[in-house]
Amino acid sequence: MNAKIKYALRRFLPPFLLDFIERLFVLYRFFCFKHKHLLNSNNDLHNCAKGKRAFLIATGPSLRLENLKLLAGEDCFTVSNFYLHEDLHYVKPKMHFFAPYHAPMILENYADWLKQADQKLPDTTEIILGHSTYEIVKKFGLFSGRKVRYVFLGGSCDCSNIDIRYPIISPQTGPIMAFPVLAYMGYSEIYLLGCDQTVLRDYKKNIQNFYDNSKDIRIQATTGECWTDIIDSHLASMNACKQYKIFADCLRLNGVKIINLSQDSWLDFFESGRLTRVLNN
Repeated sequence: MNAKIKYALRRFLPPFLLDFIERLFVLYRFFCFKHKHLLNSNNDLHNCAKGKRAFLIATGPSLRLENLKLLAGEDCFTVSNFYLHEDLHYVKPKMHFFAPYHAPMILENYADWLKQADQKLPDTTEIILGHSTYEIVKKFGLFSGRKVRYVFLGGSCDCSNIDIRYPIISPQTGPIMAFPVLAYMGYSEIYLLGCDQTVLRDYKKNIQNFYDNSKDIRIQATTGECWTDIIDSHLASMNACKQYKIFADCLRLNGVKIINLSQDSWLDFFESGRLTRVLNN
């Protein structure tokens, strides 16, 4: 159920009823999913990194302020277009996350984007995709010879019992897709970099990232044409911030510390820090 439908229903339904309907909708979709064996293969990740620290790196413009070569040897996880970063082979991500295909992107162009990432990412980097991307991978013959994992997107955020073999929250933005996976793996500290969430600064203009937009092969993904209207844009940004806040609160209750190292970020409900201080300590 997308954010716009939920927003409309919220005007007529009490929260508990809306939540109940949404859960039923997710369970129905999960029940109909024919490839549940893909999710069962995630069992080997459970607590495989218990007590360790992870660095979750997005693509915000604040990455220009960081020396990511310092992350060599750390457990790093990346999203989206991070594979364009010049320090990719120092960071050497353990896993790279892609959000599912959605409008206004073009399907063939989305497949080309995944192909480019496959060519640039280190051979040891695993790919994490939403369950709906399985058919795209199969259709276009993507990621041959590389470890690919799938998560079922569409559930609620229940941090009391995160199990990525079952539905997890449908992310508004890429980094949120990684939180349940890292928690399931047992990381006790998650450090954020490039998670700026300052996208509304760019409203009706090209969306800013650490890279020049000319390097992004996706059509209408970051240009001025990708915007809808101010209400939809605010709803999307608000939903992303709410999802970040949910994980900030509920993972903290489970003993997982999330610290935002991004030097220019609107996510001010996270504890803040600096990369050099973390590594020096």
